Amino acid sequence: MSASTSSKPRIHFLSPLRIVMFLTVVWNHAEAFARERTADDPLAQLLFSLLPEGRFLFVTITACLIARSASSSSTVKRLFVIAWPFLVWSAVYAGVEIAANGSGPGGVGGIVVSILTGSAAPHLYFVFVTIQLTLLAPLIQFLARLGRRTQVVLVVVAAVGQFAVVGFGLVIAPIQFPLGRLCIAYPFWVIGGVALAANLEVATTWFRAHVVHLTVGLGAFAAAYIGIATSVDDPRSFGNDLLLSELRFVWNVLFGLAAVAMCMQLVASTGRWSSMAKRAGERMQDLGYGLFLAHELLLYGVAAVLAPVSGPVPFAVLTPVFFVGAVIATLGFVLVVRRTPLSWSLTGRPMQRRVTRVPALVSG
Repeated sequence: MSASTSSKPRIHFLSPLRIVMFLTVVWNHAEAFARERTADDPLAQLLFSLLPEGRFLFVTITACLIARSASSSSTVKRLFVIAWPFLVWSAVYAGVEIAANGSGPGGVGGIVVSILTGSAAPHLYFVFVTIQLTLLAPLIQFLARLGRRTQVVLVVVAAVGQFAVVGFGLVIAPIQFPLGRLCIAYPFWVIGGVALAANLEVATTWFRAHVVHLTVGLGAFAAAYIGIATSVDDPRSFGNDLLLSELRFVWNVLFGLAAVAMCMQLVASTGRWSSMAKRAGERMQDLGYGLFLAHELLLYGVAAVLAPVSGPVPFAVLTPVFFVGAVIATLGFVLVVRRTPLSWSLTGRPMQRRVTRVPALVSG
């Protein structure tokens, strides 16, 4: 996410995987925007619930890069490069909230807290998770040096822990505790990223050999999930909600495996699509932090532009409209900002007249 160097070779499949991650994150937020602005559509919401949650790919990629990092930059420097744009954008989102709804009951103190904690915008949690994982880099790199059998045990334990986290999240949902802001909420995804980094050659061979199997398995599981979800009498009861949430966790795991496999297969080829994916992924590495920070603001912009007509538009149509509009608007905005003096504060990158690949905080 920020500048540094690494002596280890690039992990090329991460280039297109970053694009998949960004698109899924924007879709998740576009869906939430559409849900607030149109009538309920249970069937569309059920189908859209099968779309993956991009935050899990984000955590896995971050852990993988930290595990393989040979950066000489100090932790303080890395944290500053991450934290400064975060604080700037927190202030921007706090300003948007004040303009829309006033300062709220907390007054100035509440505004300051929202800026420092990133609660002014729901998507800023990913910076907190990044900071936590950066601080835990020595532990993550230690786990990456463990033997393969030990890592297999860790992955299994982490998977069991992730099932427990999903259930715990439902139990504490009424008190609205921000569990997703803590890296301990993602044990499987962190350990999975570590294991992937530590066994990259073996994993690459396995994934490339099982692209078709993983894709077919993903489709079969999707059909089974829809069948189960449509057969339960009360999907909002705790037991059924727990069942569907655990199944969605499995779905996200399968999607992550299939996405990694397809990206590995793509970059291993020598055709035009492979070259395009690598170039686009390198551009994504340069723009990525700014894109993640800015896209929520651009979603507000797209929603404001479409407000006069969005009410009658069905949820199933409004969501992809918001998604496409936000992706195009965010890309355009960040590309422009990268060429201005605001680039450092808004994207964590120095201003450039021509956007080129810059080594990431933890290169991959």
